[in-house]
Amino acid sequence: MSKITRRRLLKAGTALGVAGSIPHSIGKTTAQSSPVLEKYVQSLPIPAVRDPDGKRKGAEYHEVSVTEFTQNLHPDLPDTTVWGFDGSFPGPIIEGRRNQQLKVRYDNSQLPSDHLFDVDERIRGTKPEDYPQYDGPVPEARTVTHFHGLNIEHASDGQATMWKSPDGITGPEFVTHVHDIPNRQSRCTTTYHDHALGISRLNVYAGLAGFYFIRSQTEENLNLPSGEYEIPLMLQDRSFNEDGSLYYPDSFVANFAGDTAVVNGAVWPYLEVEPRRYRFRCINQANGRTFNLHLKNESGTAVPTMYQFAADHGFLESVVPLGPEHTLKSLLLSPFERADIVVDFSEYAGETFTVTNTAEFPFRGKNEGIDLPEVFQIRVADPSTKPTDTSADPVDLALPSNSDINKNAARTTRHMVLSMTMDKYGLPLHLINHSRFFEETTVKPQLDTTEIWELENTTHHTHPIHLHLVDFSVIGRGPNGTKEPAPNEQVGKDVVRVNPGETVRILVKFGDFTGKFPFHCHILEHEDHEMMRPFEVVTGSDDNSEENNVDILPALKGEDSHGTAPLGWDVYGL
Repeated sequence: MSKITRRRLLKAGTALGVAGSIPHSIGKTTAQSSPVLEKYVQSLPIPAVRDPDGKRKGAEYHEVSVTEFTQNLHPDLPDTTVWGFDGSFPGPIIEGRRNQQLKVRYDNSQLPSDHLFDVDERIRGTKPEDYPQYDGPVPEARTVTHFHGLNIEHASDGQATMWKSPDGITGPEFVTHVHDIPNRQSRCTTTYHDHALGISRLNVYAGLAGFYFIRSQTEENLNLPSGEYEIPLMLQDRSFNEDGSLYYPDSFVANFAGDTAVVNGAVWPYLEVEPRRYRFRCINQANGRTFNLHLKNESGTAVPTMYQFAADHGFLESVVPLGPEHTLKSLLLSPFERADIVVDFSEYAGETFTVTNTAEFPFRGKNEGIDLPEVFQIRVADPSTKPTDTSADPVDLALPSNSDINKNAARTTRHMVLSMTMDKYGLPLHLINHSRFFEETTVKPQLDTTEIWELENTTHHTHPIHLHLVDFSVIGRGPNGTKEPAPNEQVGKDVVRVNPGETVRILVKFGDFTGKFPFHCHILEHEDHEMMRPFEVVTGSDDNSEENNVDILPALKGEDSHGTAPLGWDVYGL
């Protein structure tokens, strides 16, 4: 049974006229709120792979519960009330196989009717009048689970207005209780997470995220480290109150970061490894924090190379080494970017490595001083005999090419402007093409065609832009989008960092499914507050043909974007 939260205690106290008895610290807005916690005193939890609950219409079927419960995140903290899938934070690993259909239903009927955090009704999507042609209620607690990065039909995509409340009220575009997942795409490491309009930042921060893998025979033929030597890593940040409860501001803030590292649901954990090769599936699941990861040897000596062989989808063109002795010094992941890497610890028996983070917050912006310099620790055992390791040496991996980068195949080039202004409440408002979520859909690519999208950032910090339905190739960066992107971000992407003063060019093919899908900034606070737009994959004539090479909408009346920030940083953002 879940213990009462500070927020619910405050609500109850207000109703009884005793709010004055609640500590004033509940109303603080700084992220620097956590008690001092000792690092590296608990081992890294490894989420379990979820077994199907049976079959449905010939496909493996999962019925996943969405509930509130308590979980201990650090030995020196009282148990923390969280939301999660199947009673765990993060949720279990759901595995699919390439070209084998899967069906998943999420049951949130046991969630409480009031949210774990305060819902700011200034944010669109929290009130009935926010929805065009909808006159139903908008409950405070409501969820919709999105399978990030999957090539999936509109009805099963888990989009922002497809939410459902615990008592069964459904959003204006709710279609089905069961997600049909075809898995007709390359192997991938990705995530399922909440996407409810206006409160996705709150739901994900409460704990609604889990791992999703698509496995393939092609991947297995590479002989990568597997079984206990394949480690999933979900990187997040949180802040805590003294009673162990999660701290999140009472009212909307455009940028929020926690002051404590959480990996796989544990605060500053350690991982014990054997002196051999390991595979790490890395996911940045933070609301808004970018991680720039390095290995630091606590003895002050050399560190092993991180060999990256995949980004979000498929495989890179070739293995990319990351570390002090290489061109790319670190692994850079903005929110919801992923990376698959192999690290060989065979020459480091008895050594201890700290995984450090050098990314400021917000990334490539004015540093707000909420740095998170350490993430977790890796301790290499010193056994009496060297373990047997038959996995492939990452240096020798011949990756299957899944790249088809043909810029000449692009039928249209669209220019998208990322801007920032203020809303009527004085809140920072980040927009794409100066337009809000519910405004007319103007981007309508044709099915089975290829386009180039130019993403120009005129704001003062980085935006990770995510497109539903598709994966894409990054073909240019820099002030004019003409500089070469980093070798570990060129192919197999569905999230791309767009730094201030930069234009990033991506090559996108719209195949398999028609329908309306969103593209948005994956800083969840930005996504919640209007930095999300729809595109619609159509058949027939292209109703954007008169624009041909550009898709820029006029600015909202009286809401001009800020000026362009100076570039001032290297092209790879490292």
